[in-house]
Amino acid sequence: MTVDPRFRPKGRNWPLIWAFLIECGGSTKTSSATSMAVTAALRGYPGVVFDLDSNMSSSLILGYDETALKGKKTAYDLLRGDATFDEVALPARFRIGDGYDEDAFAPIPNLRVVPSSPTMAGADTAIAEDVDRNDWFVELCRGYAGDDTVFYMDFPASYGKMPYSVLRMLDEDDSVIPSIKADPKDVKMVARLVDELERVRSKNRGRMSVPGRPTLNHMLLTGTPTPTYKEAAARRAAELAQAKYGSVLLPYVRYSADAKKLYEDECPLPILLPNSAPSVDYRKIMTHLGFVDLAA
Repeated sequence: MTVDPRFRPKGRNWPLIWAFLIECGGSTKTSSATSMAVTAALRGYPGVVFDLDSNMSSSLILGYDETALKGKKTAYDLLRGDATFDEVALPARFRIGDGYDEDAFAPIPNLRVVPSSPTMAGADTAIAEDVDRNDWFVELCRGYAGDDTVFYMDFPASYGKMPYSVLRMLDEDDSVIPSIKADPKDVKMVARLVDELERVRSKNRGRMSVPGRPTLNHMLLTGTPTPTYKEAAARRAAELAQAKYGSVLLPYVRYSADAKKLYEDECPLPILLPNSAPSVDYRKIMTHLGFVDLAA
């Protein structure tokens, strides 16, 4: 197996890790994680979306609700050590019909999802009760032997024990990616994330067992102004984000009133609304990050 070395920093065996994290509910983390993952997959780059939020948003968009997951292992089983990565990761798909038969879904090539469940709300407690569980992601990475290019980590709006258990495996070549709406109060919350990343780095400084260097290499601002969407707050947010985080700010994701349909239709945005402003922008972002279409 030969994988482009840019997806294996420092010659390690596990892929790039992109952590979509910000302590802000409804911040568009899931929309960005799934849109970027699907865009890359459709261009020929295999990846895995880890849904680590008990609200199961990424799981739903990529084809799995609670009914579809009945009897299947989830991220919580992986964290608890009751299932392996290959047992939990499922082929990503999207809904094209009613019910749960195979013909109700269409596959998304090159993409898998580690689905969540409501029990992930107890992830921090599970780690607190069994300190060895803090190494669940360490073990997964060390034992990985696949050809994925990116692990897309979709987190809850929390800086608890479970996010920490993942962040400690990030190096400077990986990226923590806050995806936030174009609102000044959301932009101001990024400062707390920067402080949290420094806490993780400080706690792991000098340790040989984990990289322990999570870095805010990229930032996403969504819902930015368009010719018909001219909210003053969105303009102020864009100005503030550019002033404070211009060096890591990715191309803007423009506002679309239809973008919320991805949850209702259980289908990722690049497939559901491929010509919408956000879908066009996510494609630009992935090109900017070096994920050109391998079939072109």
